[in-house]
Amino acid sequence: MALERNKEICSAIKKANYEVASHGWRWIDYQNVSKKKEKNDMKLAVKSIKKKFGTQPAGWYTGRCSTNTLDLVIDNGNFLYCSDTYSDDLPYWIKKGNKKQLMVPYTLDNNDMRFATNQGFNSGEQFYNYLKDSFDALYEEGKTSPKMMSVGLHCRLIGRPGRIQSLKKFLNYVSKFKDIWICKRVDIAKHWIKHYSL
Repeated sequence: MALERNKEICSAIKKANYEVASHGWRWIDYQNVSKKKEKNDMKLAVKSIKKKFGTQPAGWYTGRCSTNTLDLVIDNGNFLYCSDTYSDDLPYWIKKGNKKQLMVPYTLDNNDMRFATNQGFNSGEQFYNYLKDSFDALYEEGKTSPKMMSVGLHCRLIGRPGRIQSLKKFLNYVSKFKDIWICKRVDIAKHWIKHYSL
C-alpha cells in the first residue's frame, strides 16, 4: 500500500536496482486476522509489486505473523525466500508435503529498530559496538563452519545524522576481513538454492 502511495519511491528503487521483497500489504499484526483476510492481503501486496516493478517480489517478510503466515507463503510457491524466522545464523529449508520453502533468517537484535524501542540503542556507538561484537563472534565461529549475519536497517532510523556514521564505521571495519560477503538477501537465497538445495 505504501508503494501505491509513493510513486517517486518506486522510481528510485528501480533506478538503484534494489532488491524488491514484500513486507505485506498493511502494517498490522496478523495474529488475530482470519486466514482468508491474510491471504487476500498477501495477494494484494504481490499484485502491487508486480504492477510497479514487473516481477514477483523476491522474498517475503511479514514480521507480524499469524499461525497461517508460513503456510500462505509456501502455498504461494513463488518466493525465493521467506524471512519470517529468527531461529538460526544460516538459511534452512522447510518442507510442507511436496513443497519446500527456503528460510533466510532475519534478526531483531542486529537491527536499527532498537533505536526506537525500550532497552534499545541510544547512540550510534552502541549500535556499532553491538554489530562489531556480533560480527567478531560469528567470524570466529565461521573458521570451522559458515555463518550469516543479518543486519536490519530502515532508512527512517539509520538514516538519521547521529546514526549513519555507526553503519559506515561498521562497514569499514568488516571490509578489512578476508572471506566475507556483503550482499542482499536475494543473493543469499540464490547461493543457497544453487549449493544447498533439497
